[in-house]
Amino acid sequence: MSRTKLLLSAILLMLLCVITVAPVFADDTIIGSPADAGTGNCYPFGCAYSGEYQQVYTSSQFAGPVLITGLEFFNTQFDYGASAMNSGNWAISLSTTSSDWNTIGTTYANNVGADNSLVFNGDLSQPWSFGNALTIALTNPFSYDPSQGNLLMDVNVTGASDANGDIYFDSNGYNAGSLNGNSIMGRDYSGGTDGNVDNGYGLVTDFTTTNPVPEPSTLLMLGTGLLGLGPFLRRGLRIL
Repeated sequence: MSRTKLLLSAILLMLLCVITVAPVFADDTIIGSPADAGTGNCYPFGCAYSGEYQQVYTSSQFAGPVLITGLEFFNTQFDYGASAMNSGNWAISLSTTSSDWNTIGTTYANNVGADNSLVFNGDLSQPWSFGNALTIALTNPFSYDPSQGNLLMDVNVTGASDANGDIYFDSNGYNAGSLNGNSIMGRDYSGGTDGNVDNGYGLVTDFTTTNPVPEPSTLLMLGTGLLGLGPFLRRGLRIL
């Protein structure tokens, strides 16, 4: 093989390595769809709820490791006539937890994982009409690996007001009057220190995700490959 062909082969191999480790475009993982018909829940975003709210999502709902960049909640099943999202402050954190839909406990701190990270902190007030979706762009994206445990969303709400009507966001798990209808979500909520638990119930949630940053082992393989191409590139450059 000529040196020119060696150089071209080396360049093509480098491009293939770059393409292999490049992140993919944003995608969505929706948990809890289809929503329960004709019902919903206003905790913790749609009414004057102040306190802590937790919702756990079973890891099997995620196809693999993701970088979570946004959250979305829907208002398509129940119209309470709201004309605006309520004002207040929502501090949202995500973490990897050992708690699941049927084991989430009433003590908030015991459900939070060691990698707990504040992903959003601010007001969500905005004009509203039935059919809208609440879209929350995370200021601090969260890297989640479902092989390490389930995903916990922790929301601390302060100063919430619903002067323009409650918003009942789509939910899943309301089964013939019982909040135990699925095996993919569970929630813990109240305005006090300890919460109330609904196993098998929660808000339908759309996670905006991308593939995470390549793992160190992948980057090491790429770096090693590029170093190995060095002699071929030097030989090729000498013939130009």
